[in-house]
Amino acid sequence: MRFLFFLFVVILLLLWAAFYSRPNNRKVSNALYGTAAFLAVLFVAGYLRFV
Repeated sequence: MRFLFFLFVVILLLLWAAFYSRPNNRKVSNALYGTAAFLAVLFVAGYLRFV
């Protein structure tokens, strides 16, 4: 469960960074959104494994 919490925090940090880097650099922002989406899929898979 600690790993899922850590993953959730990392996803939130990535989304925050992607949101605030959007006006300056779209490539970095899109890469951050993509990484957050990939980690969100891993988070859901891990959550469903525990349920």
